[in-house]
Amino acid sequence: MKLTNLLLSIFILLILCSWNQENKYKFFLPAEWETQSGVIVGGLDDNATFELATQLSKETQVYSIVIDSLKEKYIKKLSDAGANTDSIHLIASSTDFNYAERDGMLFMKNENGQKQLVNFAWNCYGWYFEPVYRNYIEKDKQTRELYTKLHINTFKYPVISSSMVNEGGAIETNGKGTILQVESVNMQRNPGMTKEAQETELKKILNVNKIIWLKEGAAEDPFGWGTLIVNNYFGIGVKGHIDEFCRFVNENTILISFPDSAEAEHDPIKKINLERMKVNYDILKNATDQNGKSFNIVKMPVPDIDYMTFALDTVSKNDEIKFLSQQILFEQKNFSVGDTVHFVPSSSYLNFLITNKTVYQAKYWTKGMPETVKAKDEKAKQILKKYFPDKNIYQINTAETNHNGGGLHCWSMQIPK
Repeated sequence: MKLTNLLLSIFILLILCSWNQENKYKFFLPAEWETQSGVIVGGLDDNATFELATQLSKETQVYSIVIDSLKEKYIKKLSDAGANTDSIHLIASSTDFNYAERDGMLFMKNENGQKQLVNFAWNCYGWYFEPVYRNYIEKDKQTRELYTKLHINTFKYPVISSSMVNEGGAIETNGKGTILQVESVNMQRNPGMTKEAQETELKKILNVNKIIWLKEGAAEDPFGWGTLIVNNYFGIGVKGHIDEFCRFVNENTILISFPDSAEAEHDPIKKINLERMKVNYDILKNATDQNGKSFNIVKMPVPDIDYMTFALDTVSKNDEIKFLSQQILFEQKNFSVGDTVHFVPSSSYLNFLITNKTVYQAKYWTKGMPETVKAKDEKAKQILKKYFPDKNIYQINTAETNHNGGGLHCWSMQIPK
């Protein structure tokens, strides 16, 4: 009897050892607060992302794809700004990129310290389904292939590919087996794929066992360029990436962008957001993580910003007004030159980047703006400080980046250690 029990114990121990050994080699999508070896930053011509790259170089390795002939220009500019240029690696390219850095390759790792890249399929945020972008598609495919090749050659990790379309800005993970996805985004990107089929693919590729589906993203992040949101309010976006409105700050705490009722009464954009976030909040409150544990849901304020109000003018001397007017009139046939419109930037306190020592977050107050804007910036900062007490919270004005349809998190991608 004792011999039988001993053999049984040895058998169970061997199974557990085998399982643990196998699990060490399983790749997973790490949480952003896990140790990193570097950060990729795109869009160095943008003031906010340039400042981000400059500050990052003082604490970690920074990688950025730039046109080959402009490498020396960027190095000098970064050096003049006080960057540690020894930590900056510029990846030479023959062409520029017009989509966010996070929406390319994803980095996964295993407990044994190995890495791999995930290359989801790409259809330029769903634009391939729009006839007006037909002439743009082939050029975009070529750019995307170059983008992929540059990253594979730079980081030299094995690559796993998927036929499912997904973007890094649309995925949020707690690093423990639970991810958040946005139903309106994923279904638009993959019209021939059921939600169940997407879940199967995500679990296989990302090695997750729990997927929580939120309904819709922020109103400031609509689909396309010069897109009508409501009335005469327009925006630029990708239909609701999750990093604009909902983020993990630890494996069991989720921040959600949430305007209050008083704000929503006087602002049609915040009114839409309040309605959408109530639905998302209820989903999260009723959800559980991979272990069946409920989440701590924290409401994050929504920035107070002045929407850009102007009359449509396709020959304006103001380049931004000219560009936006052309886009709006191209997309919206019910509007005419001279009509007054409001442009809504994709502003958010949740489009932040977590690194080894710092959390980089948006701020909006500048001299001459109401003190209430400054107070919100500080409130958002203190919420992050509560959950990252050992990190510096470094705020960057992202007004320019937001006007172009993104934020600090969109234009960066952490590389796990």
